Amino acid sequence: MPAVVIDQSPSVTQAVTSEPSAVPLPPAPRIHYLDNLRATAMLLGVFLHSALAYAQPAQNVWLATDKYASVTVDASIWFIHLFRMSLFFLLSGYFAKLVIERKGVKKFLLGRCLRVVAPFLLFYPFLLGAMTLVIVFALSYLKDPQGLMGLIAQASRGDVRRSQPPGTMHLWFLYYLMLFTLLGAVLYKLNWLKPVSALRKPIWLGLTPLLLAPAAFAAGSPLPAPESFIPTWWPFAFYGLFYYAGWQLMGRESYLETLRPYVWYLLAFSFALFIPFYYLMPVLDLSILNQQANAQAASQSLWGRVTEACLTAYLSVLLTIVALLLGQRFLTNKSGFLSFVADSSYWTYLIHLPIVMFLQTLLVPLDQPLGLKLSFVVAGTVISCTATYLVFVRYTPVGWLLHGKRSFP
Repeated sequence: MPAVVIDQSPSVTQAVTSEPSAVPLPPAPRIHYLDNLRATAMLLGVFLHSALAYAQPAQNVWLATDKYASVTVDASIWFIHLFRMSLFFLLSGYFAKLVIERKGVKKFLLGRCLRVVAPFLLFYPFLLGAMTLVIVFALSYLKDPQGLMGLIAQASRGDVRRSQPPGTMHLWFLYYLMLFTLLGAVLYKLNWLKPVSALRKPIWLGLTPLLLAPAAFAAGSPLPAPESFIPTWWPFAFYGLFYYAGWQLMGRESYLETLRPYVWYLLAFSFALFIPFYYLMPVLDLSILNQQANAQAASQSLWGRVTEACLTAYLSVLLTIVALLLGQRFLTNKSGFLSFVADSSYWTYLIHLPIVMFLQTLLVPLDQPLGLKLSFVVAGTVISCTATYLVFVRYTPVGWLLHGKRSFP
């Protein structure tokens, strides 16, 4: 993804945020911690997808189901899942307003077409083909496939009918980012995205997460990936609000300063809330894949689902704020290594899933410790993605498309 810059001096920030149209400004310094946080959010997806094969009981809904699994791994992925995409969409909203205010709506939309729409159109057919090849390999390689792969095996033999059409896979975030981009640009032109004064009062932190609860209730816990090409309303009411929060945060970064002294308290409180969240979270099985027959509707009482939805909302907000504050504290310094990671993270996330699935499947029959298998999948995926990025992407037109031109060292 392209680097994002902003001059945080009061005079320039005020000039940027007070004019309805773009104004010419001198080059501004990069906000390294935001670039690095965005990269972190994407790379955490590699770990999350790698760990799903070894997460008990979540592995039941994953393609590669290993015989070794751990509740600790399961808890770790759902803890990450609570804030990873929320953080990404909040940063996307922040960057959107930044670019619109500096360059105008037309250049903003053109840039998003190059950085979001084009990669989606370019990589989707490739990834769909790659995932199909991995599934074909898995069906021939595994003697007794379990979980979702077992269901696919039954469908291939005609034992069950496969009714789900192809979805957006892990590119769903790009799909909804396109929609948020278009909606945000329209609302900006209508002057409907005015500053919200409530952001100046940290006390509202205790109430605003409740705005997310209806969407969390409708989606179910844990929040599923909305992979259908037919948009549904709850991602707009959940991730769309984080996008809007990021928009509101741009130019008002001092709001975070009021929360900085409490970062460790917020993190500790989040861990405390995660315990009942994980306890209430329904056990995932293959029936939860069918949104019309969600398993949790039968396994949880109404009040249990309401409580789980509220916990999802509060944890997503608190952990996203904690991630921002910790990133501001530890990821601010300029680093050639971190800049490289930030540049390569987009490519890594785009292509990682078939590699993860292949390595997970390859290791299923092997009698090796869980930690060794998980480490191999994560390391093998990162090394493969980094190597292909250096050879085929960084200094090629593909890299120009993903993050702009980079000169040889």
